Amino acid sequence: MTPPRAAWLPAAFAGAIFLLTGLAHRGAAAGRELKLSPPADGADAVPGLRDAIAKCRAEKIHRLVLERGVWNLFPDKAEGGFRHVTNQDPGYKRMAVHLDGFADFEIDGSGATFLCHGVLMPVVVDRSRNITVRNLVIDWAKPFHLEGAVTGVGEDWFEVEMLPECGAELRNGKLLGGMAEGFYGDENSSRDARQDIRWNYWIDPATTSAAAVQPVLKMWNPRTRSFPETTETGTNRFRIRNAHLNVLPTVGSVMICKGMLRPNRLSPAIHLASVDGVRVENITVHRTGGMGLIVEDCADVAVKGFKAVRREGAASLITTTADATHFMGCRGTVRVEDCLFENMLDDACNVHGVYAIAEGLLAPNQLAISFSHFEQLGTVFARPGDRLRLLKRDTLLGYAERKVVSITRPNEDYYVLTLDKSLAGVIQTNSSVENLTARPDVVFRNNTVRNNRGRGILMTSGGKVLIENNLFERPSMMGVLIDGDNEFWYESGGVEDVTIRSNRFIGLSSSAPMFRLGPTQPGERRALPPYHHNIRILGNTIESAGPVVVDASRVGGLEFSGNTVRLPASLKNPTVAFTLNACAGAVFRENKFGLPALIQNKTPENNVLLEKNENLFLK
Repeated sequence: MTPPRAAWLPAAFAGAIFLLTGLAHRGAAAGRELKLSPPADGADAVPGLRDAIAKCRAEKIHRLVLERGVWNLFPDKAEGGFRHVTNQDPGYKRMAVHLDGFADFEIDGSGATFLCHGVLMPVVVDRSRNITVRNLVIDWAKPFHLEGAVTGVGEDWFEVEMLPECGAELRNGKLLGGMAEGFYGDENSSRDARQDIRWNYWIDPATTSAAAVQPVLKMWNPRTRSFPETTETGTNRFRIRNAHLNVLPTVGSVMICKGMLRPNRLSPAIHLASVDGVRVENITVHRTGGMGLIVEDCADVAVKGFKAVRREGAASLITTTADATHFMGCRGTVRVEDCLFENMLDDACNVHGVYAIAEGLLAPNQLAISFSHFEQLGTVFARPGDRLRLLKRDTLLGYAERKVVSITRPNEDYYVLTLDKSLAGVIQTNSSVENLTARPDVVFRNNTVRNNRGRGILMTSGGKVLIENNLFERPSMMGVLIDGDNEFWYESGGVEDVTIRSNRFIGLSSSAPMFRLGPTQPGERRALPPYHHNIRILGNTIESAGPVVVDASRVGGLEFSGNTVRLPASLKNPTVAFTLNACAGAVFRENKFGLPALIQNKTPENNVLLEKNENLFLK
């Protein structure tokens, strides 16, 4: 018998609702569990999921179990609203599964696949406590990017054969592709998520890592004072002529394009915001139109068994079109363990805070702030009780600390912070503000990172950080970046206690150091006091593709000990393997180098201690 509520629903959903209702009674009788199956005919699963979430809330059911199978998710009937997502494009979002204000709740996917169609966010959790999401596969039916192999190269042209699933087409002379079914899944929509070829990256299909030749393709050729000419030469085949290239691509290399700067991060797989107590376990993301997992303003987050990997048999070489995991403004402890991150178009993991602009005082204890990067708008910058630091924007040197009493947010780019003490006569011009409370301890352990564009990981958190027993294999840039950026991304802040030990690093880029340690600040790197402190690189195996192993700037208390380093045999002997700029108290102890290597100390008055090293010398 069909439940009365299903009478107003399309026939495709009736089976799902019937199953939901029948199992709900059995779940309630069993205690606090609700089981749900996908629609049998492959129809949109979003209405059934939405009703299941509502039932769990109303009946205080604390566990939703999804049957293994394929759950097709369409944006047409999904919950919607304008949403700011850190380091993604803000805008109107459709959400398939949305938990808001839940406590002690678990979603167990049992290995189910969420197959997404169009622009939407599959899993979103807001303002909740003690949430677990586990045993899910998240994928999209069509990619958000353009991808194709180079089939021919001429004097001023190259030809690519695009993957059919990318939906490549010429529109007004421009090559576009990706998510061709429309912005929200509507074939007739005037908006779509197709991108052009302005952002491009090149992959070696034999290794699926960055190709040795990386052309920089630009849309304006200053020599000929013209735009590129693109013609269709066959099914999914396109010839691009007269592009402004530093070098032509090689035949066989794969061209990846995700278009203009914005919007090209539209559909992250999982977004967690203002959730205290989070477990994300055994989640596999095959591809997204953005990041895999975004966690902002959350406390005590455990990520275990997360995978960003290609679907078996997939033609596309790309998983996430941005970071696999990303943590902003978190607190407590962030743990990322036993994960596999492959073939992303950005980093495996980025942990950071935000540098906000100090706009000025509205009262002696009221500070107005704003944000410098559009992807930080609307973020939860602080909570009452948090400790803030004011610093000079150009030097990143702090000069005052205060606690937050309350926060008023007139809009997404203008906040008023009421503080515990006056700043009158203290605040300086050209200042930034960072949150010293939202600097979590981090454990990044037993993970594999390989064949991605970008860095292995970025780690700029002032808590206690441990990076241990990981494999970093062939990222296109450095293996570990410890930054602090008040110039472009505005990601804070200085580290205080970092241990990088017992990892294996295999480099790919001959121009990128394996470790870059130092802030990004306006102008030249000046001999300013340390910004980072106590970074220890211990007992690692390092196979460098280029001469520089560590490029460090403004680090106090750098230790590089017990490491085994292999440098390319083709390098000039000896080579400069370490560059130190304004680094106080660097220690190099019991390291083994296969070739003679030098330490270039650009600030000689600072101490550099060498003890019992093989083939390592001070220049």
